[in-house]
Amino acid sequence: MPANSPRPFTVTAAPSDTPFATQTQPVPTNPATDTVAPTASSTAQPAPTVTPSPTLQPTPTPAPVVTPTPLPTTPVSLVTPLPAVPFQPIHRSGGTLMIGALTSDYKDHNFSPYASDLSDVSRHLQALTWNAGLLFLDPVSLDWKPLAAKALPLVEMGGRRLTFQLRNDLFWSDGSPILATDYIFAFNNAILKENRYPHLADLQHIRNIAGPDNKTLVITFDDDYANALEIIKLLEPLPEKVWRVYPSFSDPNLNPEITHPSVVSGPYLPDATALNYQLQPNYYLGRPNFDRVSLVLAGSQAELITGLKAGSMNWILNDLTVSAISDLQSSSDLSVYSWTPQDAGQRYIGYNLDNAFLSSSQVRQALNRSLDIRSLISVVEKGQAVEQTTFLPANNPYAVKRTPTPSFNLREAQDALKNSGYYPRDADGALADLAGKAVAPLQLIYPDNIAQAALIAVYLQQQYKQLGLEVDLNKLDPATYVKTRAAGKYDLEVGLLKIPGALDPDDFKAQFVTQGSLNFSGYSNPTVDSLFAQGLRLDDPSQDAQRHRVYEQLQQMLADDSPVFFLYTLQSSTVMARSIDPGGAGLVNLARWQLAWDAFPAIFNWYQREAA
Repeated sequence: MPANSPRPFTVTAAPSDTPFATQTQPVPTNPATDTVAPTASSTAQPAPTVTPSPTLQPTPTPAPVVTPTPLPTTPVSLVTPLPAVPFQPIHRSGGTLMIGALTSDYKDHNFSPYASDLSDVSRHLQALTWNAGLLFLDPVSLDWKPLAAKALPLVEMGGRRLTFQLRNDLFWSDGSPILATDYIFAFNNAILKENRYPHLADLQHIRNIAGPDNKTLVITFDDDYANALEIIKLLEPLPEKVWRVYPSFSDPNLNPEITHPSVVSGPYLPDATALNYQLQPNYYLGRPNFDRVSLVLAGSQAELITGLKAGSMNWILNDLTVSAISDLQSSSDLSVYSWTPQDAGQRYIGYNLDNAFLSSSQVRQALNRSLDIRSLISVVEKGQAVEQTTFLPANNPYAVKRTPTPSFNLREAQDALKNSGYYPRDADGALADLAGKAVAPLQLIYPDNIAQAALIAVYLQQQYKQLGLEVDLNKLDPATYVKTRAAGKYDLEVGLLKIPGALDPDDFKAQFVTQGSLNFSGYSNPTVDSLFAQGLRLDDPSQDAQRHRVYEQLQQMLADDSPVFFLYTLQSSTVMARSIDPGGAGLVNLARWQLAWDAFPAIFNWYQREAA
């Protein structure tokens, strides 16, 4: 692929540790009770007709993985039932919430909770349309609470079998009941490797899901896991009666429900364009405050900013640049909220270990030393990030604050390469092996919709140049970037890792375990695989210190091997019209904002302020 080398700033090429200099010119970007009766939805799109009936018997999905089996009758543990509307302190209904989004991100939107790759836009839209997970993690107390389940599960077999009873008021938007088989259908398809579900490795810990009746789910694990409830939280039911008629579970070209769902479980039902979302009357937790949610598409970040200032957008789904947020803070009509989330985004450099030169951990460590992380934070992120020394976000409770890994030093990077058998040639300065063969130009990929990725790519290219390495920059649209990375047709990548709701250190293993769904580097270390498995099984509170030691060891091993070099943890900001009140836990608990959004629709709590 031809090199594409945008130059939004310049660097003085000198083998020193001086932070790079930038131009001041902005960088352009590319663009409830259990007795509610169902109500027929006037906005539901055509779907197979199902007549609700309390005696409807489930039809098991024809897959060998899950087979309904008899279960002895046992009482479910007594737990305080979920309030009809958790968190919502203010009821002020009415109005339309106008949300801005970049057209480039919206065009690849995906409503499947089990999609192989989700954008922020898709993730937020799903929060409007799907909300029948069995559990949620309270973003304030961090306690597990029932959602679609009546109570927390009955736990048997030493923690390996969990039994849930579904609420009696669970209905799809078309008025038909949500059944145990809808969960089983979704699970059976999500565990198929061809669907490339990112959390496949987690679901594979589930040995069996049984549905002895319409309202009972029995989930059996192959072992006792510390994050069993987190795994169960991944299960989002899909309407089997609708989805099963299509030949694909993951291809939007073969299944229109993936981009335009006609039957949903969440509070809003999208129209045919998926731009407008109307209240659906059968949502089991009641109604949100807003009658309607509408997307306003923009071709660039500049248009998003204009929309916020003009009042045509109340909020936006896309991240804004730090300079843009600083500018918007001066607006009397807008509120800016900033925080460092526990599941924050992490920028990284990914290495493809199939490249012979990059297969050496000593070489990778040398390349790491050529990058000045503090300067990147200052220049690229305008200070809105914190250094990250391991694979865990900086504020994760398991994160080791410092590991004895080398820091930025260009001369020491050059020396380390020499110790690995690579020297700059006298004739042209190109880095070459002992036989005098120059290292081939490295192909770096990055997505064209993230301005910071372009800045980092140019900086990396210029730093590597001082080591005698050529780097070709390949700016790709998001879809091509994802496909190219998955196919391994690259040497380096500037990546952004965001795992919504991720708190447990096991949530981050997918980049490093041999069969991990996000392991694009080709890294494989049996000891790392074993330690992740060990940490997952240390679930007793008395084993907490031992579990911390396991993840400390993993952090040091992965810092040494460095198949992925994490640069820093991002801070977050969002801009909202002052006419919108985020209401209670809808936004007040900023440190766990994404957790609040994903666990229970934060938008449920927002409302239109009364005019002064």
